[in-house]
Amino acid sequence: LKPSDTTVDSSDYVVAQDNDRILKDILATKPTVIDPFYQACLTEGDVNADAIVDVSVRLNDIANIQSLDELLVLAGILNTESSVSSFLDVSVATDPKNATLNVVEIIQGGLTLPSVEYYAADKLAPYVTSLQSYLATLATVDAFTGVTAKAVLNFEAQLAKISLTQVELQDPWATYHKYAVSDVTAKYPQIASFLSGAQPDLVNQTYVPVLVPTPTYFDSLGALLQATDLGLLKVYLSFRLIHTASPYLGETFRQANHDFNGVLQGQVSNQTRAEYCLGLTETLLGEYLGKLFMDKVFDGATKVQAQDLIHQIEASMVDLLNDATWLDGPTRQVGLEKVAQIRNFVGGPDTITPLPFNLSSNFYTNVQLFGDWKTSKSWKSLHKPVDPTVWDMFAFTVNAEYDPSANKIVFPAAILQPPFYNARSFPAVTNYARIGVVMGHELVHGFDDQGRNFDPHGQLNASWSDAASATFDKKAKCLADQYSTFPIVSVDGHTVLGHLNGQLTLGENIADNGGLKLAYLAYQRVKKANKAIAENLGTNDAKLFFTAYAQGWCQKRSDGHAILYKNIDPHSPGKWRVHGPLYNSQTFADTFQCPTGSPMNPFKKCVIW
Repeated sequence: LKPSDTTVDSSDYVVAQDNDRILKDILATKPTVIDPFYQACLTEGDVNADAIVDVSVRLNDIANIQSLDELLVLAGILNTESSVSSFLDVSVATDPKNATLNVVEIIQGGLTLPSVEYYAADKLAPYVTSLQSYLATLATVDAFTGVTAKAVLNFEAQLAKISLTQVELQDPWATYHKYAVSDVTAKYPQIASFLSGAQPDLVNQTYVPVLVPTPTYFDSLGALLQATDLGLLKVYLSFRLIHTASPYLGETFRQANHDFNGVLQGQVSNQTRAEYCLGLTETLLGEYLGKLFMDKVFDGATKVQAQDLIHQIEASMVDLLNDATWLDGPTRQVGLEKVAQIRNFVGGPDTITPLPFNLSSNFYTNVQLFGDWKTSKSWKSLHKPVDPTVWDMFAFTVNAEYDPSANKIVFPAAILQPPFYNARSFPAVTNYARIGVVMGHELVHGFDDQGRNFDPHGQLNASWSDAASATFDKKAKCLADQYSTFPIVSVDGHTVLGHLNGQLTLGENIADNGGLKLAYLAYQRVKKANKAIAENLGTNDAKLFFTAYAQGWCQKRSDGHAILYKNIDPHSPGKWRVHGPLYNSQTFADTFQCPTGSPMNPFKKCVIW
């Protein structure tokens, strides 16, 4: 690992780097639609005058504000116009209890540091220094004046005190609060003002449903804003605006943004302009790039073979549900129906959404066009049925995901490559130990501490019995307590930086443990039907399975990255994604003949699935 170049090195990072090389080759062919945006991005200079003019106009608008109500209206305008997150955020989201419908969601927002934990009095000082250096560059925009790091972070610390933590936000029941918009605006005047800027048509409507996942935040926000000097609130909103815009203001500002974020992650060097433009092109034109990527690396045979492997994993989940003696009959049946109805998206979308505008040679204009289109498309979906065919990832994304509100799993083409998967050259045992575990992991998300609350149709629904829920919670507590004892160690191996948050990572840990078991059971079933797949391996195939699994999670991270993700990432670090499930696997202990009570075969094991 070279912290000066990257904050993390892992299998998926290596694949992502390889994919970027493929995407660069694609861009070198100057593909239609994509090339104008990419070239405009490459030619942007140190300072983007057009962007700075636009930002300066809004900064002057903030400076001229005379009341809190006016400021909140403008904050709402900026939220819709430029995706500026400040005192709150308003967006369109799926209703968890009616997963076919898009509704308004109003939630806490406005923190610059990654999570509320960073705002503790004993942790804030280092970030005041780095933010002040960042502000020095931003202050070269004439309209951005009088802003100090201490003032911004002290106010954000007050917001952090009333904000829900990452763990609290993960609870789908505790964060489900649905009201009529008229009730929300009557109870919370600050939301009424913000909405009148963000979406003025909503303010005077009565029966429009609104989700407010964080009502306790809004219970306190009004008093906090009233007690805070208007000048400070204007300073804060000015910073949130220019911070959001900084990547598009030119190279000087992008470097300053990177330097500030680099302090959080322990990264020194910035992306080259070409790397930045590739990343932005991936984000904004991902469907187009994804189609070209699939044409280059993905074929129909790979898709069919991957789908067959998925079906084997699903069959193992059916076995686990049937063998779980702690589940009563009705709860088990809900689980079986959920597996039967799950939808698997493999590779990438078959169609591309055409752009409703023409790209120009001006980089900032293009960014605005994409931003306006994205915002317009999102708000046009309000009160309309959720489109079940939408892909939530691009084909070149090295990841996979389960969506509980749609009961679907997405496996992009990018993750169906070595070292995760190769149907032609990897033995079956390796494919099951790598991509099979990933597939099992995603499937088990439908039965983790969050996913189990959603029924086969994706609705938030208490469909489990009280007895089954109580047993699940007891088993889950065992796992959360176990993982909370796992240390996070510095990259040199000498310093303990903290410990895992077993509650924050619970869902992912349940999926890691269950996914490993599903993949192993699926491989054993396939081997039983076709013994030839295990021939000529030259070793015990069970040992090879666990070894290949462990190699898939090889990872090193900078200390800054490790600390950052300890607070915000629901995934455990690579070491514990290996050791945790293996500690709890009796099959692993038997395969390697680990003595009972030894480090890899502890007396107490935590098993849910």
